[in-house]
Amino acid sequence: MDNSQPPFDTAVVDIDGTLLDSNYHHTLAWSRAFAHVGCDIPAWRIHRAIGMGGDRLVAAAAGEEVERQHGDAVRDRWEQEFDALIDETTLLPGARDLLDGLAAAGLRVALASSSIPKHAEHPLRLLGADDRAAAWTTSEDADSTKPDPELLERALDRLDGERRAVMIGDSVWDVEAASRAHLPTIGVRSGGFSEAELREAGAVAVYDDPRDLLADLDQALRNAAAGRS
Repeated sequence: MDNSQPPFDTAVVDIDGTLLDSNYHHTLAWSRAFAHVGCDIPAWRIHRAIGMGGDRLVAAAAGEEVERQHGDAVRDRWEQEFDALIDETTLLPGARDLLDGLAAAGLRVALASSSIPKHAEHPLRLLGADDRAAAWTTSEDADSTKPDPELLERALDRLDGERRAVMIGDSVWDVEAASRAHLPTIGVRSGGFSEAELREAGAVAVYDDPRDLLADLDQALRNAAAGRS
């Protein structure tokens, strides 16, 4: 970048839907889990809640009554259903290259995964996270899930320095969590949320996927620093 001091020293990067092509696999797993307890919830409604923590998703997609009656059973079944699908999930185009590009721009990478630990192992391995990330989180690292900012804050707590951070995510829940943590967000559409939805939530710029973002990374970071699109 042109400036003597980059506007950010850290990138907090979501995994599911941002780096890993998994949001529709999650939607299918949740759909099957709801069906298992006798609840017919349209897949589109479930997808609107993907990116939230599982503790919030049941009520968001199906209502408080379903949460009261079946919430734990749905979550238990979702875990089993996603176990069967996770090996079909793959990295999105440019996922590893984006992490390398962020490092080349002088940013440390914190991967803010809200997955349960055994599900996080798969994308962390595909990404080569040991070499490409300074820190990462799983669902066990926070008491409150997205859109609460706690998971992002825990990721940042693991890094030293000024922590001038930018968020990169695919869902409106990523954007809301980042806003509550006072971080600007660069959005990607690879999780299935539209540009309009991400911008309305507060994203300062939106790209198709990691490869598209990498191609315009310098400008994206300048836009995030300026808080403008």
